[in-house]
Amino acid sequence: MQRFSRIVARNSAAGMATQAIIKLLSFGFSVLIVRRLGAAEFGQYAAVLAYGALFVFIADLGLSPYTVREVARLRDATDGEARIQALYGNVLALRFLLSLLAAAMLIGSAWLTGRPLVMVVAIALGTVGLIMYSAQGVFESMLSGYERVDLASGSRIIYQVVFVLVGGLALWKGLGYYGLIGANLLGIALLTYTCLRAARTLGIRPAAPSLRDWPHLLRASLPFGVISFTLGLSYKFDSVLLNIFHGDVATGYYNAAYNLVFSTVILSNIINTALYPSLTRQAVTAPESLALIYARALRYLLALALPISVGVTALAPQIVAFLFGSDYTPAIPALRIVIWVVPLMFLSEFLGYIVVVAGREGRVARAIMVSTGVNIALNSVLVPRFGVIAAATMTVTTEAVLVSQYLWLLRHELSHISWGRSLGRPVAAAALMGLLVAGVAWLPVLVSVALGMLAYAGLCVALGVIGPDEWNFVRRLRQPLTQGSTG
Repeated sequence: MQRFSRIVARNSAAGMATQAIIKLLSFGFSVLIVRRLGAAEFGQYAAVLAYGALFVFIADLGLSPYTVREVARLRDATDGEARIQALYGNVLALRFLLSLLAAAMLIGSAWLTGRPLVMVVAIALGTVGLIMYSAQGVFESMLSGYERVDLASGSRIIYQVVFVLVGGLALWKGLGYYGLIGANLLGIALLTYTCLRAARTLGIRPAAPSLRDWPHLLRASLPFGVISFTLGLSYKFDSVLLNIFHGDVATGYYNAAYNLVFSTVILSNIINTALYPSLTRQAVTAPESLALIYARALRYLLALALPISVGVTALAPQIVAFLFGSDYTPAIPALRIVIWVVPLMFLSEFLGYIVVVAGREGRVARAIMVSTGVNIALNSVLVPRFGVIAAATMTVTTEAVLVSQYLWLLRHELSHISWGRSLGRPVAAAALMGLLVAGVAWLPVLVSVALGMLAYAGLCVALGVIGPDEWNFVRRLRQPLTQGSTG
């Protein structure tokens, strides 16, 4: 258990440090993009990205998460190295061919559905990155399977720095979002190369692909592919509809708010990405420890997510004015609604991993298909009539439907959890912090945020959200991680 915690902490710490740098760069640059392009052009840029996201799953079909799980499982097998090399070679070849298919379908469907020529050309340029990602995704999956997420972290810093510098130059030269697409392609090329180098440092080499293994691989990864597709559809369908029925400006307002949400969800993704391969091994080597891990992880995720939603709700007008300017005032109501998807997304990602670790990814796929079906049906009816507010509300509703299904599926595994401590105490701390933040909203927004963070930290200690277990855990992390450590 101790070794498990420290491996996860190492990967989380590496991921957290890297993502902190990446997100500071990305967040600042995204604000610049929103301001520089304006609501109309930014809305078209967001629509291009949303339309492309609907087809990304074809380039992967679930092979990436399947590879992470299988590599984590095979590492301790007697013939594990040979099987991992075979998997590596097959997935690399499959993903390249699938990316070509996805690119053709994406460009063809954009043309056939009557998208403007400027969008079709932008989408076509974006497919070059899709093909490069087919290789990069395999390299990163191998690193994750070996529980060396930290090795991939530096590559993402390089990508983000290149994207920000080259993209910033493109904006300064007035190249619009075409310049941003070019900067993104350059960053992806460097990201792919550095991930390949990182995989080679571990001595991971692909074997020659074997066509006879492909049908089995595709069948095994398909549930993951369904998960990826339905999630992408759920997250991007509303933007596509908004663009069709309400135009570029409404799409820009909504995505300005929506992007703020996804800037915070990265915290959850860092923790869950580090947990996934380690939980997979723990399920084989020490399954009796999983109950305690689940309870602690849920408590930490909720303690991180709830103050974000409460604080942004209280300070939405000040945050929008500070980041985007008064032109984006119509985005405030959407932000106050959609920010409540954050705690739900923190939960749904982790709960989904629990189901996958147990080998029940088919049930994850079905759950996501149900929530996505709800999303598509309600968005199709409500977004054409009510626009941005409907899109924001349906985002939260969809995630609530997904979390409810996971909780039902995992009712036995989670029956031991004290929800009073895991949920009740963080809710109380966040609510009290929200009252304080609302009371000092007249102060500069950065001061209000800082006061809220300090108040929440103190309330977490006072209410027992953070207790002796956490302090002992931090002290243990300072000890060296050795191969001889036991779980």
